[in-house]
Amino acid sequence: MQSVLIQLHPKGAFHIGERGIGYEGTTEFVPADTLFSALCAGWVLLYGEDALVSDLLPNNDPNWTPPFLISSAFPFVASVRFYPKPMLPSPQNRIRWKEVKWVSEGVLKVWLKGESLANKELQTLHEKTAVLLADEWEQICKDFGMRSLEGIRFWSVQRVPRVVLDTLTHASSLFHFGRLIFHDGCGLFFLVRFLRDDIAEKFGAVVSLLGDEGIGGDRTVGSGNFCPQFSDAVPDFCQPQKSQRFVNLSPLFPKPEETSSLFADDCNYRLTVRSGWMGGVLPSSVRRKIVRMISEGSVLCGSAERIWGKIVNVTPAGAHHYVYRWGYAFPVACGVSLL
Repeated sequence: MQSVLIQLHPKGAFHIGERGIGYEGTTEFVPADTLFSALCAGWVLLYGEDALVSDLLPNNDPNWTPPFLISSAFPFVASVRFYPKPMLPSPQNRIRWKEVKWVSEGVLKVWLKGESLANKELQTLHEKTAVLLADEWEQICKDFGMRSLEGIRFWSVQRVPRVVLDTLTHASSLFHFGRLIFHDGCGLFFLVRFLRDDIAEKFGAVVSLLGDEGIGGDRTVGSGNFCPQFSDAVPDFCQPQKSQRFVNLSPLFPKPEETSSLFADDCNYRLTVRSGWMGGVLPSSVRRKIVRMISEGSVLCGSAERIWGKIVNVTPAGAHHYVYRWGYAFPVACGVSLL
């Protein structure tokens, strides 16, 4: 079972739309179901529709299993990677954990093992919304040749003004568009756990293609383009391990028969609403069906060795082909009890 870490070095801004009014909103990361949708579009461009169905889609096969598991794409700063804060009991130290959105790889590794963070020297970034070890702080300073990281934002969401012209009157209207931008040397990364060896080479080729095609919205003006970097240096704690509970790193849509196991007393989770326009090779003005999923960072009961979740049919009325949403977990073993 091969695992790969893929870093996306941005060529410009990203627009990863979120549910709301207009185009102002954009997330700070790329959810795994958005990644899968982009992979499907790239698969069709590179290998054709028949290959897409045979390689990535269930095609009404009740015994179908996914060819891989993918995490959502989270930020990295130089050599330090960040993950969503797990929904575990907060350590007792000076950090105001309610404000924290991101934890570094070093912090997460210690936290998942159940070891104490109270005695660790911790630092914060981004107005105390990201926590990292002091060693990682110093490593970032070294990577960028800086003495201090105070007040520096390595990624941020900005709203930029746009103007649209009426096709009949040519009257102008102002609106705002959300853009996710990164400091030089920063970007996004995600993890892939291949369950079929024959799919890895194709997967890499499609990711390289998406670097030029882009991921997310506003691609016609260059948003979402990146240079991919592939590595087999996957953190040990992200490898499949037998466990009693796990932290989820991708939006999860569980099968009905899995809910009693996942939602036992010793769990903590948050729901997220996933929607959006029906995409593909050609643009569309049709919305996919809305689904509620378990968000990243949730702590669920079960082994990180198992495959949890399913792919969801979200085909809207009037669509000319099936539309699916990726709903498989990327589980990371957790040794902490919530009780």
